[in-house]
Amino acid sequence: MHPPEIIEIAALTEGDRVIGNNGKVPWRIPADMERFKQLTKGHTVIMGRHTWEQDLERCPLPGRHNIVVSTSLADDLAATQCPSNGYQLSIAQSVTEALEQAGDREKVFIVGGSVLYEAALPFTDTLELTIVESSHAGDTVFPPYEHLIGTEFERVACEKYDGYRFETYRRTHPPKS
Repeated sequence: MHPPEIIEIAALTEGDRVIGNNGKVPWRIPADMERFKQLTKGHTVIMGRHTWEQDLERCPLPGRHNIVVSTSLADDLAATQCPSNGYQLSIAQSVTEALEQAGDREKVFIVGGSVLYEAALPFTDTLELTIVESSHAGDTVFPPYEHLIGTEFERVACEKYDGYRFETYRRTHPPKS
């Protein structure tokens, strides 16, 4: 049994790394939303309580095993208006517990927010980033990662589009366990 590939997936502004404002993504890039869906479908997604409550409005992502990291949520936490279309949902007390719950899945995606991204960075194998090339007001930022490029991570792919780009970084040696 191999450990899963741990992937942080995020859209952030270039320079100041904004990922959210008042619990929501401050831009709309349909291609980014499609890429997120395509990459994460059929895999485990791990999110923090704020992402769960504010961004997803307590509706699990369909076709995925959703794990919410929280020390304050109860087990019955999906909103009643959510369609019940092929998802699993569980709660973990920490990133480590969430990764244990993911078990031997092929891929595990860290989907936010800021605190969870930072806590998972030492375990992360891959960064799947959408770099938004315009500035946006925000109150939530992706943790600093630029200092790790060239030492801990290397860029292995970059697709440029009008106003944004998709960048993939892979860890150059095994992450901390």
